[in-house]
Amino acid sequence: MLGLLLAFGTAISEALKDIFSKENLRFADEYTVAFSMHLVISVVLAPIVLVMGVEEVSTRFLYALFASSFIQLAVILLYMKAIKRAELSVTVPLVTLTPLFMLLSSPILIGQFPSFMGIGGILLIVIGTYLLNMEGSRSGFLAPFKNLIYSQSSRYMLIVAFLWSITANIDKVGVEETSPIFWAFSKDLLILMYLVPIVFLKSKAPLAQMKGRWLQLLGIGMFRTTSVLTQMFAIQFILVAYVISIKRSSALLIILYAIIFLHERENLKLRLLAIGIISAGLVLIDIS
Repeated sequence: MLGLLLAFGTAISEALKDIFSKENLRFADEYTVAFSMHLVISVVLAPIVLVMGVEEVSTRFLYALFASSFIQLAVILLYMKAIKRAELSVTVPLVTLTPLFMLLSSPILIGQFPSFMGIGGILLIVIGTYLLNMEGSRSGFLAPFKNLIYSQSSRYMLIVAFLWSITANIDKVGVEETSPIFWAFSKDLLILMYLVPIVFLKSKAPLAQMKGRWLQLLGIGMFRTTSVLTQMFAIQFILVAYVISIKRSSALLIILYAIIFLHERENLKLRLLAIGIISAGLVLIDIS
């Protein structure tokens, strides 16, 4: 049960992080936003790591650290580029393919394979999340896949979904070798170091951008921090594929917020159907 609660915490944090990121990418470039986000995570986690003490690391940890951080660098830049240049309703549904990719990557990388009931839950969450995102599309049910032909942003997001299926499993290795907090800090600090030369070479006046929107960028970093930490703790208790499936259902929370607080009732029947499908998937994962 604790693992499920932590995974839900990841979904909530991820939804808020995406909302803040999309808004801030209207005023700041993707390099500055990515740099700011990882700067916040590193600053927040550094004193915690110092209090807890720097842990001894193994060769396996170092391999996992460099592999995960390098791949995650590509992921975060592609993700920011995608949501900056295209509508979320077109690109985000493609990220729901991550749990499907993990049905192949998890057994290979860490020897984890969900039960048949768990696979059913993953598929229901993918389908439900896809339906939630389809309601805003004008091009039909297969719009995100059609956009793979015409949209560079959609192709970026498909690559992100695949790469996330790899890094999520590597995270499991890193957490097993040390601890959730130390692993999260080590990985994000290394990504921050990668981003230092990139942001100053690719971004225009990054310091001015950060100064002008420091509070908003701080919000992105804080939500990213809670998302990372809850995910790292969650994978200690339940299968990685289950955690990522629940994380990807963050779109459900965004839709519920829009229905309840913004009174957006368009396509309400489709939304309620999708919510029901996702709920059934979560129940199957819980039972499994």
